[in-house]
Amino acid sequence: MNNAATESTPELLLDLGESAIRSRGYAGFSYADIAREAGIRKASIHHHFPTKLVFGLAVLDRYADRLARALNDIESRNRTGAMALSQAIELYRSALGGGDRLCLCVALASDRELVGEEIRQVLNRANRMVITWLEQILLKGRRDRSISVGGDPATDAISLLAQLQGAQLVARAAGDPSVFENATTTISARLSRH
Repeated sequence: MNNAATESTPELLLDLGESAIRSRGYAGFSYADIAREAGIRKASIHHHFPTKLVFGLAVLDRYADRLARALNDIESRNRTGAMALSQAIELYRSALGGGDRLCLCVALASDRELVGEEIRQVLNRANRMVITWLEQILLKGRRDRSISVGGDPATDAISLLAQLQGAQLVARAAGDPSVFENATTTISARLSRH
């Protein structure tokens, strides 16, 4: 293997790991699966990620960073809270693919007892980051009158995240992404179209 290929191996492994977790869950893949997909030996994975826990943490850390950047980008590109929230709904919808995947946080949450305390802590931080972002978008939407916010935005943000993540689970169980749209209609109904 040449040096350039060696440098990209960890990134390839993280891509494959994220895909495996999102489609099969944390318990649904092994290093043998990843090695086969990457065309390398299992020992090569252990060289970069000595344990599955270390690997899972690396996958989740990278995902959380990307999610934070995506949400910040959504906020900066959209002038109203409603526009930003609409884009966030689409972000969660697109994570379903054809109904055969979940966002990484949902997939790991459903394997809570299997992932270990370290991953649960990072997962909780990622969820808190999304909740904080949603709260800020709700406040923005309240100020610009583009989102109907009746109660406490902090509590409302937790409910929104639960609804988005729950909608993914229901759509995944049905194998039908359109279930996600039906499950999130109450969010969309709160958005002003002006």
